[in-house]
Amino acid sequence: MRKTALIAGILAALCLARVGVAQELAQPVEAPAPAPRPHIAYLDKSKTIYVAEFETSAEIAPSIQAKDGAIDGRSMGAPKLNGTDAAPAGDSRHVATLMAESLLHEIKKAGYKPKMLAPGDALPDDGILFSGVFTEPGKDGQLRRAGVGQNAPAGDLQLYVTTSNLLRLAKPLYEVVKPTAGGLGGGGAGAPAIKLNAEVATLKFSVTSNPADKAVKKIAEQIVAELQRLTLQAQSEGLAGGDDPLNKFSKP
Repeated sequence: MRKTALIAGILAALCLARVGVAQELAQPVEAPAPAPRPHIAYLDKSKTIYVAEFETSAEIAPSIQAKDGAIDGRSMGAPKLNGTDAAPAGDSRHVATLMAESLLHEIKKAGYKPKMLAPGDALPDDGILFSGVFTEPGKDGQLRRAGVGQNAPAGDLQLYVTTSNLLRLAKPLYEVVKPTAGGLGGGGAGAPAIKLNAEVATLKFSVTSNPADKAVKKIAEQIVAELQRLTLQAQSEGLAGGDDPLNKFSKP
């Protein structure tokens, strides 16, 4: 009888052990935390919002530089070409300048503090930076900076815009595609191909290659309105503020 009870006890212990092992195996494995999504900087009334002329297919001109005078890899979020940044030329300059002035007007009208950042100006240490680039796809399917204005070929362009917190500005808006044996930027002729940085979120707008002044002002109004909408939506959910958290509403 005692032997039977002992055997029954051992069997019961084995059953409990199996149940414990099964429960441990059944516990879900925690998935690794996803990497932070690309984000734009929220508008902030406590900070100055700097507006740089949006880039186009252009001549070479002095870049925006850091305070110590050295070429700053953060300037306007754009790559360098032989130590310089591209600056608009001809008709493109008119559109780029009008866009910047229109953005200043719309930003001020929305209750923020805007300031123009001209080519050659030192990049501030604090504030929000507006930057953008006019682009068009080449015959090889790759993006290139596009010219705008009366002398530009007829067609539709894509304007990519982003805002960056100057305290943590690290990634450029785009990168120039390295030339191949077939030619500039992956085999295309003319301007080098570019590739948008996947780690930088952008807002995309369509614009004709020769927009009227009224159309440029309208796009500037749409840009500021969309950024203000995202900011107000984030504030209502407790996401916006001086710490500039990830913007889950922005589009990578």
